[in-house]
Amino acid sequence: MFLKKIFAVLILSSFVFLATNSGIARAVSCDANVEGKSNSELQAILDQCDRDIVEQKAILSKTQKQSSDLEKGIAEITYKINTTQIEINARTAKIKQLGENITTKTQYIGVLSTRMESIKKSVSKMIRDTYNLNNISLIEIALSSQDLSDLFKDIDNYATIDKKLRELTSELTTTKKTSETEKKDLETRKVQEEKLKFEQDAEKRQLEVYKKEKQNILTVAKGQESAYKKIIADKEKLKSQISNRLFRTVGGQELTFGEALKIVKPYESTIGVSSALVLAILTQETSVDGLIGKNIGKCYYNQSAKNTNGTVMSKTQIPSFLAIMSELNLNPDKTPVSCPIYSDGEYGGAMGPAQFMPSTWWNIGTATGYKNRVGAVVGSSVPSPFISRDAFVGTALYIKDAQAICKTAFTKKTDIWACSASKYYGGLSLKGSRLSTYMYSKYGYGKQVADRAVQFEKDIDTLSL
Repeated sequence: MFLKKIFAVLILSSFVFLATNSGIARAVSCDANVEGKSNSELQAILDQCDRDIVEQKAILSKTQKQSSDLEKGIAEITYKINTTQIEINARTAKIKQLGENITTKTQYIGVLSTRMESIKKSVSKMIRDTYNLNNISLIEIALSSQDLSDLFKDIDNYATIDKKLRELTSELTTTKKTSETEKKDLETRKVQEEKLKFEQDAEKRQLEVYKKEKQNILTVAKGQESAYKKIIADKEKLKSQISNRLFRTVGGQELTFGEALKIVKPYESTIGVSSALVLAILTQETSVDGLIGKNIGKCYYNQSAKNTNGTVMSKTQIPSFLAIMSELNLNPDKTPVSCPIYSDGEYGGAMGPAQFMPSTWWNIGTATGYKNRVGAVVGSSVPSPFISRDAFVGTALYIKDAQAICKTAFTKKTDIWACSASKYYGGLSLKGSRLSTYMYSKYGYGKQVADRAVQFEKDIDTLSL
């Protein structure tokens, strides 16, 4: 019968076969170059990393038996640097592997969804086409020339197909839900791996600073005690200069570099954004002569301006701004915001030391924004863009979102930083020639931030000695 043929075709077309291509055996090394690698090649990298760690332990053990105490210390740091780098490379491969698995799982879920919808549509269409059910009633079919026994067989076959179809759809739905759960688990593991990699990158950088210091000490200690003392004195002087560099936040409160660092540092690994980059952006946003927040804005939201709306703040931002002011019990008429920079746009209205636009902090129309995410991180039900801690965390969260986009196009750290900073200034959707200008132009926002962040990173490492 015709319906039986339909059923057979549907059953055969409902199966999804997944095949994997085994990679060609080749020599591998534990490195961070994971682009274009297959799943089996990534696993081979992970296995080689494990072997390299064992080798490093053997080297350390041998060196410890042969060296002086100071040289042993350097050897131990070298070992930690090498093993940390190996672990970073392994983690990079694992993150890549998880990302590939997430992509595969997402595609599979899409296939299941498409297949489920296709089956439903195909059965309905073929049955309608067969009996023209839209126009012919069952009575008309029964009174037609078709043999009644064949008719009832077809009806019975239809009922069987309908039952089987429902069972198949239920099975596909269950598989889809299971796949979605597995995808979420992979995403959670990927976030955990990225956090650990971030922490290991920071640890390795710190170890390299320690090693350099110890090598300097070893060189000097073998000859000139006075030179050694001078190195220590100069280092302490530099640390003092860095730590006491002044920042200033909203309301005129002054913060030293060390104090500002203490505000943002506790959230560094949780969010996964370098404190150096956060402080560099804050400096770029509102600093004058190195004082963050000194230039938080000299305008007011309803002040006259040369733009379409005739006021500093656009009509789309005002409702959110007034809602924020009400929640924080602030007077909107006396709360300064940024003035328009007409070369970049018609309007101003950015708030606080991090210069969040009102609807970016909290969009009253859609009930979305960074406010709730900041509150979840800092443990506050009413976070404020005018409080240093909340503003700094908001900056880090925005940069995290920007970095996720930038990492799809760039691999070099300074490029990712410049790209992320550019998006902080121009919006997450910023791309093309404008993004390139911000990133690479000598006076581009992104380049200036990235260059400053590199220096801040060195300053933070110096303070950690």
